[in-house]
Amino acid sequence: MFMYKKNINRWEPTKLQIDNIILPAYTDLSKRCVSYINELECPPQYIADMLRDLADAIMTSYPEVKNNSSNL
Repeated sequence: MFMYKKNINRWEPTKLQIDNIILPAYTDLSKRCVSYINELECPPQYIADMLRDLADAIMTSYPEVKNNSSNL
């Protein structure tokens, strides 16, 4: 079995954060995306593109995160 050095610059959520914030956010966002697809009668790819654009905007707004993303 190989042992890997833990990258101390990598942020990892706690179990509490995963259970109480992250998983509910994923669930809510997924439900909203399905609702938008149905309401707009658009292909899922359109919503996926919107989410990618949003992710790009977040990374652009926080350059220190972007600069450190190679450590993730």
